[in-house]
Amino acid sequence: MEDKQIISLFFARNEHAIEELAKKYGRLIHQLAGNILRNDSDTEECVNDTYLILWNKIPPERPDPLSAYTYRIGRNTALKKLRANTAQAR
Repeated sequence: MEDKQIISLFFARNEHAIEELAKKYGRLIHQLAGNILRNDSDTEECVNDTYLILWNKIPPERPDPLSAYTYRIGRNTALKKLRANTAQAR
């Protein structure tokens, strides 16, 4: 499915959009998060958080390169999780 069609599904608030996004970019998001976090459960949580963030952000925004937008959200989510995991108690 093309990126524009996936974005249209997001705008229609069709849950099928997440499935199509996962088919197209899920493996790469998982690999990206896995390389940063090095923990399977944290990686899965990060991937799911990425989908949730995209679900909440795309309707007002219309990202032109969906792949770059998705990877950026995934990377930032993984880095945020890594910082939270490695933070020292204050």
